Amino acid sequence: MIPYFCFDKITIGPITIYTWGIFIALAFLFSYLFVLRQAKKEKIDTKIIHYLFIWVLLGGMIGGKLLGQGGLTLFGGVFGVLIAAILYFKLTKTDFKLFWRIADLTALIAPISIAIGRVGCSLINDHQGAETSLPWGIIWPDGVIRHPVAEYLIISALIIFLILRFLKPKLKKPGQLFFSFLFLYSFSRFFLDFTRSTGTPLSDPHYFGLSITQWLSLVVIFAIMITGGQYFFKKSKVEK
Repeated sequence: MIPYFCFDKITIGPITIYTWGIFIALAFLFSYLFVLRQAKKEKIDTKIIHYLFIWVLLGGMIGGKLLGQGGLTLFGGVFGVLIAAILYFKLTKTDFKLFWRIADLTALIAPISIAIGRVGCSLINDHQGAETSLPWGIIWPDGVIRHPVAEYLIISALIIFLILRFLKPKLKKPGQLFFSFLFLYSFSRFFLDFTRSTGTPLSDPHYFGLSITQWLSLVVIFAIMITGGQYFFKKSKVEK
């Protein structure tokens, strides 16, 4: 069994630095540098990347804050990023074809960034798992052995990254990699949320046996299956 620990902040004199915030910042910086590097390789104007990431940073922060209740922080951040990116392209009248190219670049590295952010969650143990008898369970302060939810999320993010790397050469249409990421992430979150605690003060609210995150994951999954499926499998005139 793994003993419970919480490394939530670093205090240097009057300055307090929160561990989770450090890893979120590292995750964003990692994504930015990766997309910037790939954009240069693909001859995409790097000025667009610079300004776009300022927009999505603000959008992600606002979305994560507004939907931060009920375990929707990451989904809220994703929706905030999407809305901010669309607004940027609309207001600056940038060619929208670039939107999908940049979205695919971001989707490829997003799982690694999520894994980095989840390391922060692991260090502060902010996700209370359901009770378990598995040998890798975490012994919480109340003596209950619980699933290590953050570690599951890290592992699933790394698996999603490997799947996307495998799919990348096979997905030729702009946006396919992005939709694949959304599908895989939502699919994994739906099932992993069953390892979270229920009926405790730290639990997310549940409706009809599912958390809000699980319901939202189902919406994303079915939306992509219905609308994205046509895009994935419908051949263009060039392909026919």
